[in-house]
This record gives sequence, C-alpha cells and structure tokens, in this order.
Amino acid sequence: MFLATAVRVTRFAVQDMFRNAWLTVATVSVLALTLVFVNLLLAVNVLGDLAVSSLQSRVDVSVHFRPDAEESRVQTVQIALLSMPEVKDVTYVSPAEALQAFSEANSDDPRVIESLGEVGANPFGATLVIRARELDGYEAVLAALDNPAFAGLIEDRDFEDRQALIARLDGLSRRIQLAGFGVSAVFVLITVLIVWNTIRMSIYTRRDEIGIMRLVGASDRFIRAPFYVQSVAWGLLALAVSLAVILPSLHVSEPLIGRFFGTPVDILGFFRSNWWRIAGTEVVAVILVAVLTTKAATARYLKV
Repeated sequence: MFLATAVRVTRFAVQDMFRNAWLTVATVSVLALTLVFVNLLLAVNVLGDLAVSSLQSRVDVSVHFRPDAEESRVQTVQIALLSMPEVKDVTYVSPAEALQAFSEANSDDPRVIESLGEVGANPFGATLVIRARELDGYEAVLAALDNPAFAGLIEDRDFEDRQALIARLDGLSRRIQLAGFGVSAVFVLITVLIVWNTIRMSIYTRRDEIGIMRLVGASDRFIRAPFYVQSVAWGLLALAVSLAVILPSLHVSEPLIGRFFGTPVDILGFFRSNWWRIAGTEVVAVILVAVLTTKAATARYLKV
C-alpha cells in the first residue's frame, strides 16, 4: 500500500516537473547558482588560509651584530632567545657565511664585488635569524632585543614585517566572505520566490485534478506530497549541477592559482576530504529552503 502510494506521488511530481519544465529549469538553475557561490566561498577561504600560512612561514627577525662582536657573546644571545617560549628557532649565520651569501646575491653586480675587494676585511658580523611560534610572539622577541645588555652588540635589526600584509589579507578574505554571504542570501531569496511561484503555477495547472482528488476522498498529505517530492528533486538536481560546474572549474584553475601563489595548492583535496560533510550540509540546506517554501506556498494557495 505504501509503495503504491509513493509511486503515484512520485509520478504526479514528475508530471508536474515536465508540465512546468521552464519553471523547473529556472528553479534548479538558481538553486545550483546558490550552491556554486557557496562552494566558491569555501574555496576562497581555503586559499586565504593557504596565503596566510605561507606568509606566516616567511616572517622572521634578522639580527645583525657588529663585526667586532665576539662569537661567544652572540651565542649567549642565541641561547637567551631560545629559552623564550615564544621562539621556535634561532639560526646562527657566521660572518663568513653572511659574506658568502651577500657575494652570491650580488654576483651579477661587479661594482659591489669590487667594493668588497677594496674593503679587504669582512665587513659583516654574525647574524641571528629568529622565527617565533606565532605572529604575536615577535613582540616579545623585539622587546627582548631591546635589552641594554644586547644593545651594544646589535648593529641592525631586519624585521621582515609581513604582519600588515597578513592583516590586509585577512581583511580582504573577510570582505570576500561577507560579499559571498550577501550574494548567497540574494540567491536564496530569489530561490524562495521562484519556488513559491513554481508551486503556485503547479497548483493552478493541477486545479481540476486536485478538485477531483478531493471528491474521491484523497487525504491532505497525498495531495501535498507531490509538491514536496518536487522540492527534494530540485535540491538534488541543483547539487548535481553545481558539482558538475565547480569541480571541473577548480581542476582547471588549481594549477593557475598555484603558479600565482608560487606554491602548489590542493583545493580539490579539501573538497575530497570533506566531501560528505559539504555535500550533506548543502543538500540539507537547499532542500530545507525548498521544502519550507513549498509548505508556505501550499498553505497559501492549496486550500485542502
């Protein structure tokens, strides 16, 4: 009995979808566009996290010591910095290594090499390259370097400050998220309106059939059920269409994005590893919007 009823309800729903084919296409298209924007928003979040992580890994403080600073005293500073909980690593660069790195970096400029030859002695002192565990830890590192015991040894500090860039990137990411939420909300509103009008048109198209069903004693649930089946079908079709659009697009654009950031990105890996959670949440949300709109529309226009 239940199976036969389900078959009839499904048949009525499919008939309505083909009967109002253009409205069905419009509804599925808007639902799919909403899902595409949501998935793009997720991709942007992943890219934002990758960009911030990449910048954080490059932030450091380079402390250049005077050429006459004794190696033992530089190592004392290194040990003091390593004892700080905020510090992840301190790399010691000897004067000879600093000179070699400078010479290699300026090997194409003969004037610089000639100037080094004229100087004779190594003009570089030792260098400590400090990496903190978190960005906030650099404040403590800089404060420790201001210690008067170290001031006489330090010639210069080169703080590769990308914090401002990271802050701007975070702000841009948040603005993109807000814009994405705004566009998604607009599409949800349009979806509600289209579903509402599609259900209303379906009720109007089936008004004679519904009247006959009333006369033969069809229950309220049986009369309303095909409209809910349509809503579920719209949501599933929209999810399939959005995946057919977003996954190939990410596959094509991922190498381009990797070249732009200068490092490989694996956005598709994020979607693969979170496939069931993303797809499940999206399909539930879309079906919920469609079903609630259908419920409101049938309550308004289907007087049974």
